[in-house]
Amino acid sequence: MTAAIQRPSLHLVDDVDDPTTAAPDIDTYDGWHADTVLAQWNPENQLVGSLMWLTTTQAQPLLQAVPATAIWHPTARWVYEIITTLVDGGQDPNPVAIMAAARTQPYSEALQPDQLPTAHQIKTVALYVFDAYRHAMTPDVAAGTYARDVLEEAYRRGFTQAGLRMQQLGETNAEPEALTAQFIAIRNELAELRRRAEATAKPGWWKP
Repeated sequence: MTAAIQRPSLHLVDDVDDPTTAAPDIDTYDGWHADTVLAQWNPENQLVGSLMWLTTTQAQPLLQAVPATAIWHPTARWVYEIITTLVDGGQDPNPVAIMAAARTQPYSEALQPDQLPTAHQIKTVALYVFDAYRHAMTPDVAAGTYARDVLEEAYRRGFTQAGLRMQQLGETNAEPEALTAQFIAIRNELAELRRRAEATAKPGWWKP
């Protein structure tokens, strides 16, 4: 990676381990360390980790191309949402800024999104940020490729889910007009993902 994005090594400081505040809904968040070796090369984790090495200007086109809904794993999506908030506010999405923001920005899909994250949840995201940042591979070169891979995976996942939704709808007593409306909505969702994936296929598309 280039000298422009070199930063000091990140050290994990465990200052949030409070067993009395473990969240009852912690299952909302996936266990990052359960399969770190297998997960660290996942495009989602590589994209999120790469964003932590980039400036606001560099990160903006990537965030515009990949909607948060395209991120499948809960912890990765939570961090991605935090990064989006930071960049929208003009702040570089480095790990220190992410952890500071995580204390006041809960995951949008949490069981209790109106409550501040617990110490247990903050520790979960801290472990994820530490590993994603540390394992990011050539972020200044490959971030655009990771974005495309995430969109490709989201499209395939959406295609599978759409098939299940249509099957379930077909087994209901819904009126044909309602079924048609749902089919059109599903088609549009998939078409939008496909358009985004195709737009990120060109090498260097995200660089100014």
